[in-house]
Amino acid sequence: MGACDKTGTGDQDPTETDKIPMGTLDIAFTYRLQGVPAKRLKKVDLCLAETADYLYLGKFFTCTNVSDAVTHYQFQLPPGTYFYYASVICLCAGDSCKYAGFSGQNSLMVAGGKVEVLEGQTTTYTTQFH
Repeated sequence: MGACDKTGTGDQDPTETDKIPMGTLDIAFTYRLQGVPAKRLKKVDLCLAETADYLYLGKFFTCTNVSDAVTHYQFQLPPGTYFYYASVICLCAGDSCKYAGFSGQNSLMVAGGKVEVLEGQTTTYTTQFH
């Protein structure tokens, strides 16, 4: 009897027959902040949570490795409502970060939002940092 085959015949794996309907979430992680050189802004986090409360508490069900060279991140998810958290850091010295809307030197700016994933479809969302 196989570990996954509950029938004992060995010819059927429940993971193949019990497919969960999925949708695609495509997040465009972009930012255009004025007054700071692009080389001094770095992506830090891109995480997803199942509820707004979980997002606030940092109880993410997934976080992806982010890179300044990548703009789009895709997640295969069951249909439903999800909440995202994205952050960038300003690495300028002095008050340059404050002029761009950060709280100070070496500080984070956070964006978040609610997105709907639909079965068999791709939902595209663009981060918005203010």
